[in-house]
Amino acid sequence: MRIVSTVVLVLALLAAPPLASGAVADQNDPRLDRLFQRLESADGPREARFYASRIWAIWYSHPSGSIEALMRAGRAALQDDDLKGALIAFDDAVRKAPNFAEAWNARATARYMMGNYERALADVRRTLTLEPRHFGALAGRGLCHIKLDNLERAAEAFEASLAIHPHQPGVEGNLRMVRKRLDNLDL
Repeated sequence: MRIVSTVVLVLALLAAPPLASGAVADQNDPRLDRLFQRLESADGPREARFYASRIWAIWYSHPSGSIEALMRAGRAALQDDDLKGALIAFDDAVRKAPNFAEAWNARATARYMMGNYERALADVRRTLTLEPRHFGALAGRGLCHIKLDNLERAAEAFEASLAIHPHQPGVEGNLRMVRKRLDNLDL
């Protein structure tokens, strides 16, 4: 079964807009608190996409140019379907910047795409330790649990992601699908 959110996660990883030149940030950026408040209270999907894209842009930023270069290389490799190259770049970013949440999340995405769901979950755990509001990592956790046939845990992860970012059609669709599968198990 093809999972809609896989595409959504990869597109989010590849398409977040960059910050203004010279701006540096990461998951500790003080602007995030206000952006998350606005995301949660967004009037609809369009407004939510705006705030989510600002959050992603901050998450993708790192004070080190060499880490940003590794992240760009990894995203380019993902875009070229070079999963091994992406993993090498993200491994290097994690090693050099172990407190950079997005490096862990990016590596989790590559590992998920390679079918290594347990290791992807380990990277998701580290991402969420560093940035508990990482709705992308929570959605990724749900996708991993689907692949591992842990449907209840998948539903919990999708619900947690939607509690932070309530306007994610792919995550909503995956949650409906998981709930339907769980309901069919109860019959």
